[in-house]
Amino acid sequence: MRRTALAALLLTAWFPLSATAASVTVRSGETLSDIANRYRVSVGTLMRMNGIRNPDLVQAGSRLQVPGPTVTAGPGRHRVHSGETLSSIANRYQVRSRDLMALNNLRNANHVEVGQTLRLPSNAVMPRPAFKPVAVTPIPGATEHTVAKGQTLTQIAKAYKLPVASLISINQLIDPNKVEVGTRLYLTDPSLQKPITTQVQPATTKPVQAKAEPVQTKAVQTKAVQTKTVQTKPVQAKKPVVKAKPVEAAKPKQTLAKSADWRSYGPLQVDWGNWQAMGGSQVVPTLNAQGQALYLAVNCSAKKINATGADGSWKTWEAPKSRFEKDLVKDRCQLKA
Repeated sequence: MRRTALAALLLTAWFPLSATAASVTVRSGETLSDIANRYRVSVGTLMRMNGIRNPDLVQAGSRLQVPGPTVTAGPGRHRVHSGETLSSIANRYQVRSRDLMALNNLRNANHVEVGQTLRLPSNAVMPRPAFKPVAVTPIPGATEHTVAKGQTLTQIAKAYKLPVASLISINQLIDPNKVEVGTRLYLTDPSLQKPITTQVQPATTKPVQAKAEPVQTKAVQTKAVQTKTVQTKPVQAKKPVVKAKPVEAAKPKQTLAKSADWRSYGPLQVDWGNWQAMGGSQVVPTLNAQGQALYLAVNCSAKKINATGADGSWKTWEAPKSRFEKDLVKDRCQLKA
């Protein structure tokens, strides 16, 4: 063994020096022969590289140049566990054992202490953190789902009892494996919802027209036939007209004179043929998923939307959040432009 080691050292003495070099700090009790064995070079090579005349006079704390590429420490660290070796640690991070030894001033490649923290080279390949899936809690009757961190398309489809292929098709996903957090996914195809028939339109318009015509005819007859004592009737007939004064109710009546053109936007059905300007905004008759009538308003300059509630009053203006709301504002404002 000694002859083999000596022969190897003599052979490496004839090798040309590497074009690059790394530096190492001499530890207390360490000899030039120890450093040469660690980096697999001859003592003579180390002496020539560092201008050393006497190999027995190497002071602790001094820095020596050794052949090989420069090794720099990266941000990675590894805590040695029981049963680990320097070789297994190097394989885990895809680095060389000699680089770990150089960065951590290790004398023996076969000995690392449990609990010791090793610095890793800058080229170490750090393992990716384990993926932690997040459970999906389905909402009964929901038509959309917002993707949360840790949720996958497969989990969402399973929670809502839908085929994954259906989610991909409905939402026109290009890469199903890259669904961003915060994305709103349709759970049902808006185009497959029940179409709105024109029977709903007369239900909202006929009561309004029927109220207006009898009031006008009664007023004309009382003026022409009745005496002054009956003049109180026109006053009573005017009161329903005053009650029907709200602008929200009056203007959609005029727009419904146009032919209906129902279009689906998410859970809503919008009568696209009956848009009308009102107060700087565009108002349109709309039906929700339950078939209840409401009015929807779009403000193109502010890029906001509004809608009437169950009592017929307008809610607050808000920026579109869901995909179908954004599509509706986009289609209306482009059309208007």
